[in-house]
Amino acid sequence: MGVSSSSSGFFNITPGLRLTLAILSVLAVFFIGSAGYMIIEVEHHPSFLDAAYMTVITLSTVGYGEVWPQSPTGKIWTIGVITFGIATVSVAVTSLIALFIGGDLRVAREKKKMHESIGKLRQHTILCGFGRMGEMVADELRAAGKQVVIIEMRPEIAGELRAEGFHFVIGDATEDTCLLEAGLAHASVLVAMLPHDADNVFITLTARALQPDLSIITRAEQPSTEGKLLKAGATRVVCPQQIGANRIASVLLRPNVADFIDMAHRGVDLEMSEYQVSAASMLVGKSLRDVPLRKEVGATIVAIIRSHGKTTYNPDADAKLESGDCLIFVGPAGASERLDSL
Repeated sequence: MGVSSSSSGFFNITPGLRLTLAILSVLAVFFIGSAGYMIIEVEHHPSFLDAAYMTVITLSTVGYGEVWPQSPTGKIWTIGVITFGIATVSVAVTSLIALFIGGDLRVAREKKKMHESIGKLRQHTILCGFGRMGEMVADELRAAGKQVVIIEMRPEIAGELRAEGFHFVIGDATEDTCLLEAGLAHASVLVAMLPHDADNVFITLTARALQPDLSIITRAEQPSTEGKLLKAGATRVVCPQQIGANRIASVLLRPNVADFIDMAHRGVDLEMSEYQVSAASMLVGKSLRDVPLRKEVGATIVAIIRSHGKTTYNPDADAKLESGDCLIFVGPAGASERLDSL
């Protein structure tokens, strides 16, 4: 959805602007050529119509006779009009062919449609980088019903993203304009998944400056970069190397616990999830004893994260729920939907 910021030259600007420039160039040649004939051949007193006629038959090379006998200066002017005029008309025709036959017009319309669609999103997630990890994260978020806008540098994967139904922007995620084009002003989360830590630090700094309340999840390739990302404004930092090492250690030391967590993550038979208590929720002001979570939902609350940040593990039945609390629970698959309906 967009042209790379490194593109330059007439044929790399947007199709609409290219066509506009081509048309303006043709008009410029027409009026300059006509004015030149009126000035050079002043002794013949040519009207604007006569001068325009001479310009048109010169540009079109149709071979009609001259309106007046041309002076040597007029002949030189005619050579110039033919040289520059035919080149300009050729570029204009090429632009038209590219628009209507080469697919540039279709691409421009798709880009405009995508831009309008992204502009309507609210509380969505911006994912910077669509590599192997980025693709898996995007699939997980979409499976959970979340709206995702992907920012990716490689224009060759635009067709793949469009075919999969993703909102996307082709461009450099480290640039302010690219983040704003992805709807940063209305996003709730930004995920920086670029392979280089320096790029992720820069994205974090830029996004935090543009949107102070944004939640920013950042990938760190090196564990030593975690502190820098947090100082740059990241809400959370994920290091794949560290997670992988912890995972291997868990499989070796606590294989049954690791299998249990895997099963809960897949949500096939067992689900481990969280639920945010809103101000309008019927749970506000009630104790866990008064809420039929175990009976109607089958969920067991294993922790309550209070709005002020304190976490209560294995809360007792008399614990009262407040607006803004986050309930961490374990239950059978589908417990989240049942809890939402309750």
